[in-house]
Amino acid sequence: MRALTALLVLGLVSLPAAAPAGDDSVVTTAPQVGNAAKLAEPVDLEAHYQALLAQAKAKAPESDWAGLRFAYAARPGFKAFGQDTAKSDMFKAVEAGDCDKAAADSRTVIEQAYVDADAHLVAAFCDDKAGDAAGAVRERDVGVGLLKSIETPGDGLSPDKAFVVIDVDEEYALIRARGLKVTNQALIQQGGHSYDALTTLDDKGASATLYFLIDRVLEAEAAAPKPGP
Repeated sequence: MRALTALLVLGLVSLPAAAPAGDDSVVTTAPQVGNAAKLAEPVDLEAHYQALLAQAKAKAPESDWAGLRFAYAARPGFKAFGQDTAKSDMFKAVEAGDCDKAAADSRTVIEQAYVDADAHLVAAFCDDKAGDAAGAVRERDVGVGLLKSIETPGDGLSPDKAFVVIDVDEEYALIRARGLKVTNQALIQQGGHSYDALTTLDDKGASATLYFLIDRVLEAEAAAPKPGP
């Protein structure tokens, strides 16, 4: 994935590095998670997501990307694990330098999961190569907006300031956008919550551990239909 990482870091997005621990400028109020974040009953979760999606497209790039991500994850049948075939094909096409294929696959992923930041950033890269400057700006703005919504409000350097994700793909999308390499992954439990702790290295060899709150991910996994005998 070295080529893909370079594509995201150099060609598409410039996200800030993790803020130093103890930086008072970082808002520390944790977003609601788990059952506390569920919408009031009764509600059609799919219809709610579609309404937010229409609003997000109309207001992009100034949209509530975090709200859209969480609404997407609240839908029935949401899968927090397992990469879609179109997305894995998209990555392979990028690595092979086949932007025609990568662009087509990115559109498929976006159609299935508009909140997938990787797909928007690949689409932006390929639009730019194809000479569609307006399309590239639009897709880049959406991808960056989605990634930055993961970073808000915490800095990710401790469990109490963890990044809140809806699936494992979001963890690695953010890691790639920051140009980091994962050297270790651990699941930790603290204060009644679950976290992925990813130890990373940057291009200068500096190490840092980033924490991702995965309560939503584990809830979705627990609610997913189990295969039959």
